Amino acid sequence: MQNDQKTSKNKYNKMHFVLAFCMFTATMMGIRHIFSINTNILSESATAKETITERENIIVNEHIQKPEATEIETETETKSESEKTEETENSSENKVSNSRPKNKIVGVYSFTDCFPDINDVQLEAAIKNGIRPIHSREEALKMVRSKKLVNITNSPYYTVDDLSHSLPYLVPRAQQLLNTIAVNFIDSLYSKGMPPHMLVVTSVLRTHEDISKLQVYNSNATTQSCHCYGTTVDISYNRFIPITGVHGENGPEPTRWDFNLKLILSEVLNDLRLADKCYVKYEKRQGCFHLTVR
Repeated sequence: MQNDQKTSKNKYNKMHFVLAFCMFTATMMGIRHIFSINTNILSESATAKETITERENIIVNEHIQKPEATEIETETETKSESEKTEETENSSENKVSNSRPKNKIVGVYSFTDCFPDINDVQLEAAIKNGIRPIHSREEALKMVRSKKLVNITNSPYYTVDDLSHSLPYLVPRAQQLLNTIAVNFIDSLYSKGMPPHMLVVTSVLRTHEDISKLQVYNSNATTQSCHCYGTTVDISYNRFIPITGVHGENGPEPTRWDFNLKLILSEVLNDLRLADKCYVKYEKRQGCFHLTVR
């Protein structure tokens, strides 16, 4: 009887132990399962937050780096091609006008003192650089054909007046000087914001016949004139021809007695004189600068 009780008691203890062990194991597995779910939820939540944060940072960085790019592109796309062209042309013109400073008009301090080269001084240079004096216009034409003289009538830089007592011929060296004076004058006008003008040449080569006719009207006309050598020209300082691009039957009306134009011409001549390119005499009565190539 006692043995049966012991055997049943042992069986009871074993079953109780197995049951307790199974319950404990099931409990632990349940707890582990619950914790693994929470861990996955937390990790997924953290990952989602990091993804959202990264996207927000990218958007913010793009906005900081290009705050106006989208607006500019949208406005540009809405404009027509003609509007774009007009804006480009206007901006280019404004840049050119604003970027080009205007130089001051100074001139020389005294026309008489700065251009004192009398006939004797200029005559020496004329004899050295020019032709021998000629008697008639036919003789002058022969020298033009032989290229000892150059016809200066047609030039885009200056105009030759109606010559009654001289011929529009110069030695090549003097013609080059005249071209330099005229080009420098136009360039100086542009740099000072003045409208473009051409110079007016009033006297060039004289023959002995021309001097004889001239002495009838001008007792001061001399046979020893620098104009006889094809090296000398007279340039008016009180008449200038505006370059307008529009010409009437008699050509454009000359600009008269513009003191600023006279000052600018004096600057050009003074620079060339100081560079030993020419001699210059200020002719107050004749209204011209009398100059000879050196």
